[in-house]
Amino acid sequence: MIKLAPAWTYDYKEFWETIRNRNIWFIKIRYGAVLMLLVIYATATYIMKLKFSSEQNIVIIGLLFFILLYNIVLTYLRKFLSSEPGKFNPLHFSLLQMLLDIFALMLLVYFSGSIETPLYMLFIFHMIIGSLILPKNVIYTIATVVVTVFTIIVIGEYNSVIPHHHLVGFFSSEQKENFNFIVATLGIFIFTIYTTVLITNRIASRLYKREQELKETLDKLNEAEKIKQKYMMGIVHEIKTPIVAAQSIIDVITRGYYGEIDKKIEERLNRIKLRTDEALTLINNILRISKLKLFNEISKEKIEVIKILNDVIKEHKENINRKNIILKFNNYINGNTLVEADKTLLKLVFSNVLGNAIKYSVANSEIEILIKYNLMNIVIEFNDMGIGIPEKDLKNIFNQFYRASNISTGKYEGSGLGLTLVKEIIERFNGKIEIKSPSILGNEEFPGTSVKIFLPTIKECKK
Repeated sequence: MIKLAPAWTYDYKEFWETIRNRNIWFIKIRYGAVLMLLVIYATATYIMKLKFSSEQNIVIIGLLFFILLYNIVLTYLRKFLSSEPGKFNPLHFSLLQMLLDIFALMLLVYFSGSIETPLYMLFIFHMIIGSLILPKNVIYTIATVVVTVFTIIVIGEYNSVIPHHHLVGFFSSEQKENFNFIVATLGIFIFTIYTTVLITNRIASRLYKREQELKETLDKLNEAEKIKQKYMMGIVHEIKTPIVAAQSIIDVITRGYYGEIDKKIEERLNRIKLRTDEALTLINNILRISKLKLFNEISKEKIEVIKILNDVIKEHKENINRKNIILKFNNYINGNTLVEADKTLLKLVFSNVLGNAIKYSVANSEIEILIKYNLMNIVIEFNDMGIGIPEKDLKNIFNQFYRASNISTGKYEGSGLGLTLVKEIIERFNGKIEIKSPSILGNEEFPGTSVKIFLPTIKECKK
């Protein structure tokens, strides 16, 4: 098998996807080319009054059907291509298309007058396409074969070695005997072919080089991200040790192993125990997220959305009460609300969104959570009466480290990573998230924010 792909493209999915798309584009163009050639043939026959021999008519019409036929076959075969460099891949498919086109075009040129027909200029179009995809040595070989075969045909006709199919009505006499015309036409044709290949291939080579450099940079960034995640996992895991040790001491005290303790002290210790449980949950979530980024690990199970939402609301109850916020939870779904997702990650999503709603809401305001069906999705909607998001910031709100322009960094803590992570997790579950401002609860002073999360139902997930 001819090696057409450089080594750096072997595991580069974007490269192969680009070649696949170009192959589809070539197939579509070829259908247009058949139509164009039919129009040219009809124009030459009925408008320009060119006279084709019976042999020319049979061959030209036959070639048009041949091109159409192999294009249909190519359309079918492209679906079975693999992107493995050692096997027949999209690059070989591109080469096959080009060789078939050049073979058909060479016959068309020969039977429509060879040196007399302007159709030979279509070879230049193929050289441009080939130079953008194929390696330099391959495209130069093809260009040389085209030039050589075309020259042999012209010289053979000039010396009457092979028959010439004159284009009657286009020239007053047969140009195959016009030495000056042949030399000038061949010279310009050869010069144009090689110049086209040289310029186009150089441009393509530079683009490939830039793409290779980009891939190498991305690989380095990915490797750096893996190192960072491993380091983070190690540090975070170590943080668990003193927290677990502190919990053990609290358990020993609250169970009375050191004697009876005051009820108020016991209450405080239980609250400390509750907070350390929350800290361990947070640490486990961070470890889960790091594994997601490092190993692309994600487990899916049937999860009841209502239950997860209720758990999240309980966890945020203290903050809700502290700001005297009225929380309304409206369920418009009769029956189960099962989705297929990772329980920890989905809980993290809801917690982040509700936490933002609480954080950016003013005291004595209102938050509403709605859950309903929308086609094949379960929609979970969070509406608040907070500071809202300026319209100019909405398009960037999911970007890493981005924070809305109306947020005071001294008043509202945050890193600008929460919503980025939320969007990534939701998309892993084949869902989507939308954020709008103002919300349905907002007013002029506090427009509020509306966050809608769309999750496929179990049936949709299994498709």
